[in-house]
Amino acid sequence: MPDPDNNQIEKARTKARRLKMPFVDPLRASVEPAALNLLTSELAMRRQALPIRVVDDLLLVAMLKPEEPVEIKSLELLTGYRIRPAVAPPEALISALKKYYGNGNGKAVRRAAEAPTSATRPVAAGKIKKAVGGPVTLSVCSNKGGVGKTHLSINLACSLAKKGARVLLIDADLGNADVSNKLKIFPKYHLMDFLLKRKQMVDLIFRTRYGFDLIASSYGEFKLANLYHAQKVKFINHFKTIGQRYEFVVFDLGAGISRTVMDFALAADHTIIVTTPQDVISGYACARAIFARFKEIETSMENKLSTYEPRLTFTPLLAMNQVASLRQGQKIFQALCRAANKKINSREAKFRIQFQYLGAIHYDSKSMRTAEIKKCPLVQVMPRAKPARSIHHMTSKFLNPGTDYLPRVKFKHPMGRFAAILSRKS
Repeated sequence: MPDPDNNQIEKARTKARRLKMPFVDPLRASVEPAALNLLTSELAMRRQALPIRVVDDLLLVAMLKPEEPVEIKSLELLTGYRIRPAVAPPEALISALKKYYGNGNGKAVRRAAEAPTSATRPVAAGKIKKAVGGPVTLSVCSNKGGVGKTHLSINLACSLAKKGARVLLIDADLGNADVSNKLKIFPKYHLMDFLLKRKQMVDLIFRTRYGFDLIASSYGEFKLANLYHAQKVKFINHFKTIGQRYEFVVFDLGAGISRTVMDFALAADHTIIVTTPQDVISGYACARAIFARFKEIETSMENKLSTYEPRLTFTPLLAMNQVASLRQGQKIFQALCRAANKKINSREAKFRIQFQYLGAIHYDSKSMRTAEIKKCPLVQVMPRAKPARSIHHMTSKFLNPGTDYLPRVKFKHPMGRFAAILSRKS
């Protein structure tokens, strides 16, 4: 294996000094096997990152782009360690990745290239590394159809996967199967097979060619709003198990404000409400309805759980879709904040609603039409389009959160709050 030339080494050393980071020659460094096991060969090659060793609770990683915060945060999510990035000569890094993850003969590269491209191929149980501390759950909802809720769910999942995270997308609209329609993915088994006890939840997981896994839904008369208590408990128990394999789980909820839909929305770590300039009133009504349910749940849990400290502030994330400009998105968001303060918060003694701004997505009919025709996520087929860049910016917020939206009460299980809300009988 040829060593990189002195010019590459000197450039890497200069870069390390400029960034005030350590320099590592991965072909000469002492690499710990335990560190290597923190990443699969596919992820290591995709991220172009080589774990070297754990030093003082920090994982030293030789990286091609050590200056990128998103890259570092992705590796922290994937490994469960705080990352200490190191600069490495590019050729040496690629050679070392092949050496350690492919026995020096390129097997790791071939495995990545041969990853399943069929959306109908199931993921074998146990093949995905367990996520440290459980997944971050995102629920995407709206008061009505046609505002881009499912498009956003699909593209959030795809964008997070592109950044190196392990992502599961669940089509939680049992009667519509809109995710399947938009991606032209119709797996053999879907969520109804699990709820009707025909399949285990793990049997429903399908790996898409876009880097994220999918649990699909189907057409039918059975709506998510009709889930009875035993089915919700069954869903929770199985979801706890499979959820540990992912960093992020995205729920694409059905349109409307049925009680069960609202409970799924509130059970997630982040509740995302999608609206458009044409449907602002509908978006506001959605937030107001979920806030009313939020108060009921928090009061009920406070009364039933002696250790529970209720959340007094509901903080939904607003996604402004189909805006003419980013300025328009900001103005609509500010108007909604003023309306919430005047019409809701001023009349509340204990609870309040505080909108958080997830971002705005430009209206671009050409790029959306292209994605629709190709049955492909927008961020995949037209990554440089303005809507795609907007969505990538949104996912960066989840990888680098500036605000803690999690409840203050500490449950024994990482998904304790999720289970506590969904398992309620009223």
